[in-house]
Amino acid sequence: MRLSVVFIAIHLSLIFYLYPSDIIGVSHFGHWLYIITGFLFEFLLLFLYLSGLSTFPKEDIISIVKKCGLWWARLLLLPLLAYFFMSFVLLNRSHAELLTIIFLPTTPIWAILLLLFIIPLFVSIHGHRTILRGSFALMITILPLILFSLFSCFQNINIHFFFPIEPMPTFWYDEHFLNSLLAHSPFLSLGIFSKHLSFAVSKTRKYLYAAMLFLLPFYLLAVYIPILTFAPDTAQKLRYPIPVALDTVNLEWLFFDRITMFYVVSTVSFIYVYTSVLVWIMSTLTVNLYTSVSRTKICWGIIGVAYFICILVPDWETIDWLISLDTPLRLYCIIFIPLLIYGIGFYYRRRNLT
Repeated sequence: MRLSVVFIAIHLSLIFYLYPSDIIGVSHFGHWLYIITGFLFEFLLLFLYLSGLSTFPKEDIISIVKKCGLWWARLLLLPLLAYFFMSFVLLNRSHAELLTIIFLPTTPIWAILLLLFIIPLFVSIHGHRTILRGSFALMITILPLILFSLFSCFQNINIHFFFPIEPMPTFWYDEHFLNSLLAHSPFLSLGIFSKHLSFAVSKTRKYLYAAMLFLLPFYLLAVYIPILTFAPDTAQKLRYPIPVALDTVNLEWLFFDRITMFYVVSTVSFIYVYTSVLVWIMSTLTVNLYTSVSRTKICWGIIGVAYFICILVPDWETIDWLISLDTPLRLYCIIFIPLLIYGIGFYYRRRNLT
């Protein structure tokens, strides 16, 4: 149950990240199909991933891939380590930019980044139990704020902007659609949690499938709130469509002047969960495959290198370039890794039957 809460939290951190602008950027119409396609694509990969993991109770993807040999494991999982590191850097750098624009225009970027890095460092050092407990507490506190913020936007929507509904048939290889798959990649983190929570138990898998279905309305709301507020043509020009849509909401009875405050605080809280998971996973992969240095030192090293790179990123154009550069790595990880784990599991199931 607690793992499904983490699963929801890390997805929400990316659903409200660059996902709306990427999906809106695919075309001027038919966005519902782009959303559903990405969602079903992840659901299929999640099913294959969990099927493979369930074959090896209390084993993570490191020990599973090691069955092919240590050097094969190092080679096959190195792109996954690189992808998680890239995601960690891009996530923190872009949210530092968001905080600068909305709340802290005079605060230097290095100070905001420092704030974003401290909590993931602390949580990742303490391991998965701290992540599970913290995610549950955050979800109870933060999810109502997210829902309140999103549903408050309904006062400004125009349902006519939903039409036309016909999608662009060639969307599946559009650069914006491929970039949007970033929001469908957090399921990969389950491969490390499997050492602590067995996916051989069908109830655990059912909770995760239910959590996946729970996320579908958030994918739809994140895209359609800006579209129905501004129309697709205008929404395509916005870097942060959701915060801009929230800025149009006027609630005179609300204590705060801007409802955007609820949204930003909520999304940054979810970012803390995902970045903590990323640092914990990267340190676990590094210690088990590449070095005998303690995990605490590895966590400090990851944070230090990532912080230095984030400081070097000058502007949004560079962030966009890095996201595009990351696309082949992303496709490798979200497609090949689940298929690899499923294939190894299928082989061992067949071998045990014969």
